[in-house]
Amino acid sequence: MARLTDPELLARYLQALNDWNVEGAIELEGRAWEGLRTTLEGVTVRFFKECLWRFVVDEGGEIDQVKEKREPWRDLWEWHFDLRPTIEGLKIYVETRLDPESFGSDREPVIRVVQIKPA
Repeated sequence: MARLTDPELLARYLQALNDWNVEGAIELEGRAWEGLRTTLEGVTVRFFKECLWRFVVDEGGEIDQVKEKREPWRDLWEWHFDLRPTIEGLKIYVETRLDPESFGSDREPVIRVVQIKPA
């Protein structure tokens, strides 16, 4: 794992994190919903998003940038980004994607949370 250090990707990721309370800036997808429900029982989506923001911005938590090598994701995404915050006393693994990955895009960045599980 390597820490996300690319200044343009990091800026886009932080832009979405800083908008955690804006609808659409951080979205849970697929199995992430089940992971939130079973791993962090009783934690609201809003609180979860705030915790991600707090982990990176307030606590200086790392964002790991991982080259996507898994089928079929490697044909769709170049990278995924992992966070390992502690929420409600439990260290968790959060796999995310940044959409769009291109920093040349005019679209607002969106963090797509695709997996939540105990770390």
